[in-house]
Amino acid sequence: MSNSHNPVMNRMLPAKIQQNQAEVDAQFDSIVSSQKMTVGGTSIKIAGLFALLLAGAFLAWNIPAIQVAAIPSAFVALGLALWITFSKKIRPAAVIAYAVVEGIFIGAISFLFEYMYPGIVMNAVIGTLTTAGAMFTAYSMGWVKVNSRFTKVMTFALIGYAGFGLVNLIVGLFTNSSGIYGTEFGWLAGLVGVGLAAFTLNLDFEDISQGAAQGLPREVEWKAAFGLLVTMVWLYLEILRLLAIFNRD
Repeated sequence: MSNSHNPVMNRMLPAKIQQNQAEVDAQFDSIVSSQKMTVGGTSIKIAGLFALLLAGAFLAWNIPAIQVAAIPSAFVALGLALWITFSKKIRPAAVIAYAVVEGIFIGAISFLFEYMYPGIVMNAVIGTLTTAGAMFTAYSMGWVKVNSRFTKVMTFALIGYAGFGLVNLIVGLFTNSSGIYGTEFGWLAGLVGVGLAAFTLNLDFEDISQGAAQGLPREVEWKAAFGLLVTMVWLYLEILRLLAIFNRD
């Protein structure tokens, strides 16, 4: 006979049965809690996704046949990112595919920049890791407070920057140029992009922290890891572009 969650019924059962049921309940609670999102579990997924990203980048860097797929891979990665972001269902397979395809794009575009400006890729990687480390330290120490006001300001800033990027792209297509990035103010626009990408990392850190604190389902770790990966890629590309502007001048 199994125990009941009704306290009246529990008092009617022998103590031995109640003790056994308590052990079963404890085991069940342990299983349920292990299915919840954790910072450690998210960190493992982040490490795995970065390994896949680097693998894709390594292939694109060393194999010319893959380098020609830079533009197609960019569109595929964008499509996957939109699908993952707006899908009501969390899709780990799509997240994994995004990491590999994005890695191919990163490797191909990095090879091109390295060809034009020798040494720029290593500097961009160091700059990305240093900036991310600084942001994580600031978040961990509480120097950056991710509250509703910070989130609202960042949201409007990101929307504005996305609008600026779209307009700049259209202008560049019509003028056959890189838009504002080809002018004397290009470094300023590039610096703004780096700053926005850097501070967006704090939103990703907060999502991971709050998700674990709230005990969200473990599958949410995939989406949190994906969000951080996207921001890191964005930060790297912004730093790469900013360094290219400085090298060009």
